[in-house]
Amino acid sequence: MYSIILAAGSGTRMAPLSHYIPKLLLPVKGKPVLSYLLENLAGLPIDTHYIVASKQINTMETYLEKTGTKNVKVVQALGWETGGDLAIAMEEINRDEDVVVMNGDLITDFSVNELWKFHKEKGADATISLFNVENEADAKRLGSAELDKDGRVLRFIEKPKEIKSLPSLAAVGIYILDKRFMERRREYLTPRKFKLELELWPRLAEEGKLYGHLGSFSYYWDVGTIESYLHAENFLAGKRSVISPQ
Repeated sequence: MYSIILAAGSGTRMAPLSHYIPKLLLPVKGKPVLSYLLENLAGLPIDTHYIVASKQINTMETYLEKTGTKNVKVVQALGWETGGDLAIAMEEINRDEDVVVMNGDLITDFSVNELWKFHKEKGADATISLFNVENEADAKRLGSAELDKDGRVLRFIEKPKEIKSLPSLAAVGIYILDKRFMERRREYLTPRKFKLELELWPRLAEEGKLYGHLGSFSYYWDVGTIESYLHAENFLAGKRSVISPQ
């Protein structure tokens, strides 16, 4: 199996830091975001990690070379949102095997091993990681999933206008696509600008092929903005005791 780290966004919300350093390489408590992502994946039999990027590719390749980071390659994308960039990367990589997909702006101790075991137990085509959101405003911003008692996703709505009840289940940003799905991925993933959250997950849910796993973790940060980046730095440095998706 292999992994794909989606890091092809423009990084404008992280300006001016992202003008000089790719968001994936920004340090949090002295380690780049990439290191945290690779640590999440360390327990799985992954032979290659692919970073999907649209800018500063030379910088990332130089970093990987100078630090001796093994089994990590950079794939050129176009900044076509999560779905479009994933489709481009998969055409380039061309491997019809199990794959773990991660958003490239996550700092979390979420157990990908747990997600993997759940995915295999269910025999799912695709499995998304989920967490409870207690705040209605956050739930509307992050999206919402509804599960049956077996963990099958009945409905997935990105940025819903209404939240029926709290806590709501939102996507963490870590997904597993099974080899079975990958062998026919072109039915779902074509190189064009689109978001997984708006098209792929709702479609797979409607077809009964998507499962959701409520993961366990003690912290989760989406470091896509300066504010959340500083929160993650302060939290991991032991200066704050707040656990928040902000």
